[in-house]
Amino acid sequence: MDALNDDALLSDEQVREFVANGFVRLTPDVPLALHDDIDAALRQMMEDELRYRAELLTGIPRAHRQRLELGTVPRHGNDILARVPKMRRVLNCAVVRGAVASIVGPDYCLHPHRALHGSTPIDARTLEETDGALPAEANAPRMGEGSKINSAWHQDAHSPLARARHHLPRYLIGYYFPHETPVAMGPTRIQAGSHLYPCPVAPSGVVLEDVPAGTFFLLHYDLVHAGFPNRTARTRYMAKFVFARTRHPEKPNWRSLDATWRRPANCLVEYDAPKTWAYIWNWMRGVANVGASDRRSDAAAHIAGFGSADQKARLESIYGAAAGGDVPALADALLAHAGQGKHERARMRDRNGRPLREDIRGAPRRWNERGVVMEDAAYALAASGDRAVPALQNILATRDPWMQINAAFALGELGPTAADAVPNVVALLDSPHSQVVRQALDALGAIGEGLAPALAKIERLLKQTNPAWQEEQVKRGWTAEDQVRMNAVAALLSALHHGEHTDAIERIASAALGDKNGYVSAIAREVLGRVAC
Repeated sequence: MDALNDDALLSDEQVREFVANGFVRLTPDVPLALHDDIDAALRQMMEDELRYRAELLTGIPRAHRQRLELGTVPRHGNDILARVPKMRRVLNCAVVRGAVASIVGPDYCLHPHRALHGSTPIDARTLEETDGALPAEANAPRMGEGSKINSAWHQDAHSPLARARHHLPRYLIGYYFPHETPVAMGPTRIQAGSHLYPCPVAPSGVVLEDVPAGTFFLLHYDLVHAGFPNRTARTRYMAKFVFARTRHPEKPNWRSLDATWRRPANCLVEYDAPKTWAYIWNWMRGVANVGASDRRSDAAAHIAGFGSADQKARLESIYGAAAGGDVPALADALLAHAGQGKHERARMRDRNGRPLREDIRGAPRRWNERGVVMEDAAYALAASGDRAVPALQNILATRDPWMQINAAFALGELGPTAADAVPNVVALLDSPHSQVVRQALDALGAIGEGLAPALAKIERLLKQTNPAWQEEQVKRGWTAEDQVRMNAVAALLSALHHGEHTDAIERIASAALGDKNGYVSAIAREVLGRVAC
């Protein structure tokens, strides 16, 4: 792939918009006719699939069809690039690559998870009920029968299983609309600034606009979004992609001419969070600390605001506490949540007592298998800079898995400045709790340096089977061990940047090529491809 020139990268103002709003809107530099070709190929693919599924349905009782997931819009996922390879021209064009590289670094990885979202036209009765009367803020409006899209406000789950929710840009979602999608056709709605929320709240900053053919939205992974009803006669399609950071920022990766944080002119957020935004901006510029500017006496007031339902107040508390520099008080605030079993999932149950989906009512800070929100004290410690490393190392030494998870997360956010803690994080790879091991692997990848002591344990995790981690965690059949192995190869991908122990990394990744989980083998191939380069 050709190197990008500066013109393809985002500007300071575009990056400021991303930091505050949580998304940027792109127009790929490809011929318009390419989008028409892609749209036609997608629709032909759908028609072929529906014809095939209609044949499968012959003789199958209606009651059993749902169990076979034979809906109106087939569920296409990780194979959409193979089915419609012309979409790679969009992903590889200078505008899209430049924007992704600007935000998550030029060494980003195209995640193996992707999907095609289809929205069928709503029926005449629903159209009559909603046409002209449905507000953009509406939650979970009725969609066309068989649509493969969620119209309730939500933040995406990770895949196969959960990873942490970050304020920093570590994962991005790309939404590609190959055809013109006016509001009447139901483009995806987003809530500006909601990427910093622990969960969806009352809608604000809602963006619902006509989308020209070929538009590519680049979103912070945790941005709250939702589908909207299709009130036309034509099915709407949108392709989803995921991009992952593999390297801690050392400098701005965009066209940086002005190091100063300022609120962007096109700020769509209905609140102001200068300390939060400045921290993210500076982190992306490779600046480690927010700087201790507040008085330590303010720590108690800030900590009292942790967990607030008022998101502006919550963010002010987190980043105000970080700037205050009272690390011992923040460590105590985190340790106050020990001993509550928060590393275990809380699940709703049916009338027979069988576990159902995650119970996330009230947005509890605890482990789940969608996206894990850490304690607010952990985000504040992560933003406190290298002065927090000794306290976080002490918390790693506690026996409470939830504390270990939160401390490992914060050390990962600190990146190479937390390199002294790598041996302590490596020790967590021996934990009997898959949740701890998964977060420790992600932290090692985020720190990125000194992973030599982890390589033997990573190899063991990729080869050996742990009987305690074999239970299916989600309906698609993935186990905790699947995610452990995926996080392990992702850590190898990040370790490559320092050019150390390449032979060992190549050997370990080669053995993972035949992994039964396609996500693991896909990232192993990415590791080997980069070794070869």
